[in-house]
Amino acid sequence: MSRSGVISTIDSLLSGVSSPTFAAVYQGEPLSIPTTPIAAFWIEAHDELFTTLGDSSTTALFTIQCYWRMQTSPDVRETIEAEVWDAIVNIKIALRGDSNLSGNCTDSSPGNTEVSYEEIGGNVYRIATIPFEVEIYGEAVITP
Repeated sequence: MSRSGVISTIDSLLSGVSSPTFAAVYQGEPLSIPTTPIAAFWIEAHDELFTTLGDSSTTALFTIQCYWRMQTSPDVRETIEAEVWDAIVNIKIALRGDSNLSGNCTDSSPGNTEVSYEEIGGNVYRIATIPFEVEIYGEAVITP
């Protein structure tokens, strides 16, 4: 199992979501948002799940965020709300469809999504935040 494989597989799964089609998928929290919709993900926590005499198993928590720039037009806002819904459902379907992340983890599961508005650089964005937990049994070998 590979740490870099976990990250690249999450990237591939998010990039493969077709409704909505993201303009970009970023590894790491974006410093700017040049266009929307975009998806980004980053690691929030890395905890030891349990240890044996030979290895350590871990849980990594990722945050997945999707961003849409809000518009004044009511019709565009309705379209954005539909895209937010589609993004949440389709991201969870993609993640659940490859819960071992192409053999790079033992199991994974998306959590409950929060949706909010946030001002970034003077612009208002609609943001969907999906926590994503990844379990990796035997991630680190313990050598006596």
